[in-house]
Amino acid sequence: MTSNLPQRSGKRVTIKDVAQAAGVSVTTVSNALNKRTDAMTEETLQRIQAAIRSLDYRPSQVARSLVTNRTATIGLIIGEIETPLFLQALNLIEPIAREADYNLLLCNARDVDDERQAVNLLLEKRIDGLIFLSTSLYMADDYLLNLPVSAPPIVMVNRTSLYDGFDHIHWDNAGGIIEAVDDLVRLGHRHIAQLRGPASRRSSEERVEGYRAGLEKHNLEYRSDYVRLADFERPPETWEQATHELLAVSPRPTAILASNDTVAAIVMRTVQQAGLRIPQDITVIGNDNQPFCNYLNPPLTTVDIPVIDAGQLAIEILLDRIANPTKTLEQVNLPCSLVVRESSGAV
Repeated sequence: MTSNLPQRSGKRVTIKDVAQAAGVSVTTVSNALNKRTDAMTEETLQRIQAAIRSLDYRPSQVARSLVTNRTATIGLIIGEIETPLFLQALNLIEPIAREADYNLLLCNARDVDDERQAVNLLLEKRIDGLIFLSTSLYMADDYLLNLPVSAPPIVMVNRTSLYDGFDHIHWDNAGGIIEAVDDLVRLGHRHIAQLRGPASRRSSEERVEGYRAGLEKHNLEYRSDYVRLADFERPPETWEQATHELLAVSPRPTAILASNDTVAAIVMRTVQQAGLRIPQDITVIGNDNQPFCNYLNPPLTTVDIPVIDAGQLAIEILLDRIANPTKTLEQVNLPCSLVVRESSGAV
């Protein structure tokens, strides 16, 4: 059988091929590609464009980078891809980068060793800028201090780092929990429990601080028996056990703040299996605002993490940093807001 598909020669079309087909010099084609056409006739420009289309010529980014000292490529290192939480930021980062004529290289790095390898890889690709979209793990990032002077600008999102030599974007975890406590008190709750996250993350510490501050704001007593560990890096059985422990406390909590939305889903199941109703008997509030929150029964009230806003701000800051390398470093703290759904209600 004879194929109707075009046969590929395997030879890459070069700028010289375009110049020959258009009957002009290589320099003239280069000027057209780089939009230096003020001294060029419209007829010449049209011949070059027709040759590019007919030959399906694609400029070599590698060759261009040797001339311009830039690859029009931005690196993005994401600390967690198991859930769609951080991946939501791509919905804004990628199109904004593309609009600015930049490509995006994506790497996943769960720990510092993965990060080092990813950074080395991206530096070898001669990226023009780098965004870290991190979990708030406490990690040794001294290696970043030893990057060469030629290293591209870096924007950190949600990264726990003692070094302030980069642009940083954080979110107000404590403020989000305070807002949740405010709403619970408004609904009449006075016995509010918290399932805290792993000690390995800064966000866990900040949410405990927000819980304490929220209670103090409303003159409510902090009780250690109302706080249990629900490490979302451990098996779900441990979260279920922590929920049973809270249900056994007297007086029983009327509201539970979960360490994240996945933990909150297990809390809801455990509460319902114990014969209690949500929210009539116990209000449950999550943290993160994952897409699945709308599909739980009942839909989950949660503290929204501004991942999408952080992604948009990160790419905007990075593009501005590439254009203005000496501008003042930015330290931004984005608010976390409560998203009220049906899992919260009055006492």
